[in-house]
Amino acid sequence: MRKIASVLCLLLAACSQNPADLAAYYRAEGDRLEEETRHVRLAYTFEDFIANPEYRQTRDMWRGSALEQNLPKKSHVEFLLEEQRGRLYINGIIAMDFPICSGRVGGMETPAGTFRITQKEALRRSNRYGAFLSKEDGSVIERGVAVTDTPPEGAYFEGADMPYWMRFNGAIGMHVGKVHRDTDSHGCVRVPEEAAAILFEKLGIGSKVIVK
Repeated sequence: MRKIASVLCLLLAACSQNPADLAAYYRAEGDRLEEETRHVRLAYTFEDFIANPEYRQTRDMWRGSALEQNLPKKSHVEFLLEEQRGRLYINGIIAMDFPICSGRVGGMETPAGTFRITQKEALRRSNRYGAFLSKEDGSVIERGVAVTDTPPEGAYFEGADMPYWMRFNGAIGMHVGKVHRDTDSHGCVRVPEEAAAILFEKLGIGSKVIVK
């Protein structure tokens, strides 16, 4: 009742056409609607999701009922390089579809093939790529550098964080990272944090990874 009364008061104030009252009303109404829909997900089929013309560019994730199962020995993941999307399968059924960012064109492409997960670390730091930080205060001086690059005076190299790391092809693995809607990594497959946490839970050592 208190919320309804508050909204009615704001509505009456809005009707006064006072600019300040109108602004307050629309701000409060926007906050209310945002809170109501914060955890609401639209129910649509996987076929509808991938048929969307914006599928290639969207950062949205799709989740199916199969995601309720936890069967690491019957789960695998596919990475679709052209679409820059990933798909988690559980017991042969698509459980999740999510955006990825694979290796950039020009010598750092993520190799296609069928692999197996050989290592899992919830918290890992890259020993190859990262940033130069100030020795004085730890602030970032330059990002996107390699450990073989020469740091400027007064700086040191620190590897990039790679949470939910899962190795599947030599030095290449999947982990949390910035997911641009195009190829941009050094060869690994970057995954949004929410999707990476689910993959880390649902996949195990030996789970199949298909890159195509």
